[in-house]
Amino acid sequence: MNQVLRAKRDALESLWRQGLSGHALLERHTSLMDSALAGYFEQCLHDAQNMSLVALGGYGREELFPYSDIDLMLLHDHSSDELVGKVAEAVFYPLWDAGLEVGHGVRTVQSCLDEADKDFFLQVSLLDARLIAGDETLLSSLLEEFRKKFIEGRRNTFLQDMLFHRQKRHQRFGNHSYLLEPHIKESRGGFRDIQAMLWSSQVIFSLKTAEDLERAGMLTADELARFAGARNTLIKIRNRLHYISGRKNDQLFFEHQEEMAHAFGYKDEQGMLGVERFMRDVHGHLQTIAVTTDLFFEHAIEVLGIANSDNLPRNKNLEKGLQLRQGRIHITDQEFIRKRPHLIMRAFYHAAKYGCPLHYRSKKMITAMLHTLDGKARNSKLTSRAFLETLQCPKAPLPALTEMLETGLLDSYLPEFLHLKSLAQHDIYHVYTVDRHLLQTVEEINRLRVSEHAIFITLASPHLLFLAALLHDIGKGQGKNHCEYGAELSAEIGARLALPEADIKCLAFLVREHLFLAEIAQRRDLEDEALIIRCARHIQDPDRLTMLYLLTVADAKATGPSAWSEWKAALLLQLYLKIANILSRDDLSMPDPAKELTWMRDQIKALQGNNCPVSDTILPDDYLQGNSPEEVVRHLTLHGELRHREVILQARAEEGHWSLLIMTHDRPGLLYKICGILALHNLQVLAAQIYTWLDGTVVDILHVASTIDNLFGDHNWQKLEEDLAKAIHFRLGLSHRLHSKLQSMRSGAPQPAKRPAAKVIIDTKASDNYTVIEVYAENRTGLLYDITRTLSDFGINTFRAKIGTKGDQIVDVFYVLDHRGIKIEDEIFQQEIRNGLLHAAA
Repeated sequence: MNQVLRAKRDALESLWRQGLSGHALLERHTSLMDSALAGYFEQCLHDAQNMSLVALGGYGREELFPYSDIDLMLLHDHSSDELVGKVAEAVFYPLWDAGLEVGHGVRTVQSCLDEADKDFFLQVSLLDARLIAGDETLLSSLLEEFRKKFIEGRRNTFLQDMLFHRQKRHQRFGNHSYLLEPHIKESRGGFRDIQAMLWSSQVIFSLKTAEDLERAGMLTADELARFAGARNTLIKIRNRLHYISGRKNDQLFFEHQEEMAHAFGYKDEQGMLGVERFMRDVHGHLQTIAVTTDLFFEHAIEVLGIANSDNLPRNKNLEKGLQLRQGRIHITDQEFIRKRPHLIMRAFYHAAKYGCPLHYRSKKMITAMLHTLDGKARNSKLTSRAFLETLQCPKAPLPALTEMLETGLLDSYLPEFLHLKSLAQHDIYHVYTVDRHLLQTVEEINRLRVSEHAIFITLASPHLLFLAALLHDIGKGQGKNHCEYGAELSAEIGARLALPEADIKCLAFLVREHLFLAEIAQRRDLEDEALIIRCARHIQDPDRLTMLYLLTVADAKATGPSAWSEWKAALLLQLYLKIANILSRDDLSMPDPAKELTWMRDQIKALQGNNCPVSDTILPDDYLQGNSPEEVVRHLTLHGELRHREVILQARAEEGHWSLLIMTHDRPGLLYKICGILALHNLQVLAAQIYTWLDGTVVDILHVASTIDNLFGDHNWQKLEEDLAKAIHFRLGLSHRLHSKLQSMRSGAPQPAKRPAAKVIIDTKASDNYTVIEVYAENRTGLLYDITRTLSDFGINTFRAKIGTKGDQIVDVFYVLDHRGIKIEDEIFQQEIRNGLLHAAA
């Protein structure tokens, strides 16, 4: 029997490949399963009295997806106890033999009611109960008793339970419909939200379908059409997701998104990937369902009067046409508001000010009135003032901006925002769609108002910072340089908001340069005084620097966990303070390096006193300029130990990373061997300062982090030093060990199918003293080893290294000179280096 069932399911998949999709596929699958199960049941039990085979859950709703669980209950009374085991085997065993996931239960009416009393999920599954075969009277008896015990007189309890489980589910699977790898069943806006709404409408209002809700006036015809369209599209997506995964999988991982986009006919157009277009529509559908179901539950809460009234602000008239009542902002005079469109924006200002959402009917009114925001209303100073005040409200800007986006007001007021709605960025770096990322950045700025209070209060125009947070990615999705194009759009928006000319220029600068500090901090040598002075000349103004710093922090925090760390925070703060120090001076010219070096040598001699085992004449200028006098003296003291030890390794924990000091004698290939050993010991290099004294002593200072989240005390530093000594003396093979380690790590988290190509940039102008080489590549174990080994093969000496990120790629930056100690200017040699590094990064 199981072979017959498998054959029928294979035939169903064949029909899907020929075009059967959507509800039709679910119905055909349900019918196939009904027929098979009824046959198993009836073959075993000729007299079906006192026993019923019941479909529950999605199967009960006749929404059986390709690899969904088959939820069944064998309902019986005690007169059929002797037959229950035989029937259960006859029904369930063929399903298990066919490899299907079966949710099953064997219950009497009373045991079912007892279990439902303890299990809310069984309660809701019984709302979808459907007879497959057997005694219809027995099932009717159960459902009648179920209604008496769990529904009649208990609607409030049911809704409270539903809201509790809904909130827990959202917290677990995603409280946003705009996560970039959405779970289309369990996250906000997914199928479970649809079911939660329909279960609740059935219990509270005796309405079973979305069409029933429309007939009852809870949905407009337009809302029903959008909801039904979104639901149907998600059904097609879930069908395909199951088939291409070959299992029950309801999360749209990156690895499936491109295949799905291609299957649904999305193509790369106008600078935008087809997969990004596809995911924008997916997020739009999830958002449609999320908003529809949110409005339903707000209505249900109001009808049953179960809203929590604790700690609500007092009811009050806010201004004519707007009222705060029961913790909601209400539009009380729609016609008055219609004639004064700036009051629509004022409603959101009050929502942000009091931390109270708009009432669901008021949100519907606003959506219906968006056409009143014509050119005149959009250019109104009253509207502009209300908008800027909403952005800056310290209590709750994010919920107010979210409602502004969901009602359509935000892109009606700022048409430039429209193309960003639900716009996905197809990488693992960003967590949110672009529109939600911008709103989250505003929220992060609001938090920095408290955590960075000391510098925040120095800002002369904080409204520009909040506006820049909202607009910094406004140029994305157009196939252009989003920083430059975003600056143009921001200037236009600033003019429309009636900002002064100086403010418009500042806003455009912040948007254009919002990546500037992050890129400098992560990819350049912050000990390069000339670089810091160039940055100061570029930014020019301390107030502008502070806004750019806060915007950079907020942008990174709003991007996702991989975009922010204590290490990156420390680098950014270091850069900010260095530039701020330069801007505080009257003279932005370079200080005299000879005076700095003389001061350093004097400090070293003072600290050493009469104990001078090594002359400071062996110390090169770049080493002295990159270290404190105390560190130099520590290194000089350790220098003597190299007479007895091949390698000195000292590790210490610092905020957000670990610092390693490695001292040894110079020899060819030393840096790549250090990088290889660190990779074998699960350490990621974040930055490196590499010095060679005039007597051949190497002093390398590396900042590292664990790739496996080890604690500092858990690491075997002695073993690391021993392995490094072995590698230096050619007694430990690195290439084969790293290859084996990489192979064992191949089965990692899902990644985008289309990865950015590796890229190498060689820049002779970024530093006065070195050639700067940037390598962009997919991160992997041993990458830094392969790159530094390639540089060594070319006789290139590395003096600084910084490891940063850009999107899905790692960015390895090296400050180098050739084997003669000069910059690499020859273009033919540069191309040879570029080719070698691209091969190493592949």
